[in-house]
Amino acid sequence: MRHTLFIILLGMFLCAKAQEHSVFLGIELGGDKDEFVDALEDKGFQFEEEDDECTTLSGLFDGVGARIEVQATPRSHTVHLVTVYFVEIEGNEVGLLMKTRQIRKQLRRKYAEWEYTHERNLEEWSSEFARISFGKKRLQGNSFKTLFVQWQDRRGWETLQREKQ
Repeated sequence: MRHTLFIILLGMFLCAKAQEHSVFLGIELGGDKDEFVDALEDKGFQFEEEDDECTTLSGLFDGVGARIEVQATPRSHTVHLVTVYFVEIEGNEVGLLMKTRQIRKQLRRKYAEWEYTHERNLEEWSSEFARISFGKKRLQGNSFKTLFVQWQDRRGWETLQREKQ
């Protein structure tokens, strides 16, 4: 019995160690920005605009109209951050409240062991490979706040810090 329990625990540990990057909609962060954006387009998201470090797409996310920003490092174009803005519910306080509760519940269920809010630096990350954040933000040019959720890859973030130096 102890041997079986040891094997199960070892397997769980190795699976956790094998995942070195954050995953967004089944796509691993930490890779090439163009490949990541292509994969999102294959999932039905529409390209909106792009600059050196950010590509913006739009489409339905969790059943709600959303804007997705894919952030990449300046030199290697490694994806380190993906942010989803639920633009369809801007200005709708009831919709915003309900979606916030729903997202919080989903995050708690999926990332139960993580403290996913207000992690400001690497030492505060509650996961070895990623962090998830969410909150409300006013987008440029809009008068209402909207809900956002971010997936940030730790290795991509570390690459970003190196490339900034």
